[in-house]
Amino acid sequence: MKKVALLSVVSFVLVGWSDDNGGKVTNEFLVGNWGCFNKEYESSYDSKLEEYSDYSELSSTQVIRSYKVVNGVLLMKSTDREDAEVDLDKIYNNLKTENKANDCEYVLNRNLFKNSSNKHTFEMEMFINCSDDNEGITKSKYKIVQVCTRIK
Repeated sequence: MKKVALLSVVSFVLVGWSDDNGGKVTNEFLVGNWGCFNKEYESSYDSKLEEYSDYSELSSTQVIRSYKVVNGVLLMKSTDREDAEVDLDKIYNNLKTENKANDCEYVLNRNLFKNSSNKHTFEMEMFINCSDDNEGITKSKYKIVQVCTRIK
């Protein structure tokens, strides 16, 4: 159940992506083709030690993404999901979001930045606290790191 909720939240977060310079990714910057390496990590909470374990890698994938602006709207085509509109303002205006659903609390911390003129990185860390009558509170955290390099 937590995995389904996680995938729903991650899908929502990644589709929602300021046109501004100074390290920010802009629509114009993204136009073109990108080779992206995606890594997903998870960590569990040890209630006895009151700390999270080190992250362990869940998956690592490589995808190609293409961006273009059509009628003022940034569109993304990708080998790993359906075509989607991308709104960078949603990322930059919501770097930290909190939500509650199905007896769970979610905190998302996001960052999207330019590494160079040909590279950008998206990072997201999600903390999940779920209440269960039988098990009490379970805590976990997930991290996604996506590094994309322009394809020439």
